Amino acid sequence: MLVDGYNVIHAWHLDTHDLNAARDQLIHILDDYAGYSDEDITVVFDGYNTRAPMSEELHGRITIVYTAYGVTADTHIQRTVSSASRQMRVVTADYMEQLSVAAAGAIRITPAELRLMIADTRRRHIAHIDRSSLTGRDLKAKLMRDAISDNGQ
Repeated sequence: MLVDGYNVIHAWHLDTHDLNAARDQLIHILDDYAGYSDEDITVVFDGYNTRAPMSEELHGRITIVYTAYGVTADTHIQRTVSSASRQMRVVTADYMEQLSVAAAGAIRITPAELRLMIADTRRRHIAHIDRSSLTGRDLKAKLMRDAISDNGQ
């Protein structure tokens, strides 16, 4: 999954008065999600206005890319999708970028959809932990309730 970092920060209304803290918050949320979902995630941040070359770093399970001077995150994401050997998922609220990556074969995900995916994955993970911490009769009752409620969806 490719995530347009600043785009998601703004769409989620994270506090941008301290951009470093907003980036750290997004990275923490995505790293947590990657741990639950076992998904490879790359977050791309614009380095468009910096005088630095492109850089990549790992933070937990997340690859963080800062684009080179003069290269937007949109451009980097579009190039990555176009050269990918497999279908990718791209998270962005930018409509033009959504059209571009969809035309290149990617699946577009809005930041709101990503937030729902994260919440659902956390909910399922917590439910799994709750079930596994039960024993004997309590576990059997919980599994029966879960099976009934899963079938009713």
